[in-house]
Amino acid sequence: MSDVILYSGNAFSVADGKGRFVLPLEMRKLVAQASGGQNRLCLSVHFDNGCATGFGLSHKQFLFDEVEKLERQAYDAGRDFNADLERENRLGTIEDVNFDDGGRFFLHPDIKEEAGITDTVFFYGVGRYFQIWKPEALVESPDRPALIRNKVRRWLDQRAAGGGK
Repeated sequence: MSDVILYSGNAFSVADGKGRFVLPLEMRKLVAQASGGQNRLCLSVHFDNGCATGFGLSHKQFLFDEVEKLERQAYDAGRDFNADLERENRLGTIEDVNFDDGGRFFLHPDIKEEAGITDTVFFYGVGRYFQIWKPEALVESPDRPALIRNKVRRWLDQRAAGGGK
């Protein structure tokens, strides 16, 4: 079996009175596993999707190794490649935060602003990391699977009708 941590599943979280979100239990377990048993969550912004991303500490090393691989490939092909800039893009935007045993954590204000997140998030496991969406933005994202967009739309409709937090 591989040591690679793969996130799947999805869940909603509404910020508590202190502005903290709750990392879903299964994702929380995987983040702690990927962070050497620590309750340490890495957060960043997805460059293409307009959402935030989350993962454990081991994924940082994967990102670093990936840049080294791209650098070798470029060198072997005789192409220019700015490895420093690529590391800045992949690693320089990551914010490490702690979460408590209940999974509560603060989403960094800069990341919240970039992803348009206010009081509600949708966690969406997509492999080596999970995405953290403003639910309305995910619904409006035509590249997301219809099944997921419809699930989020139904949740938002239920919430607007007074059926959700």
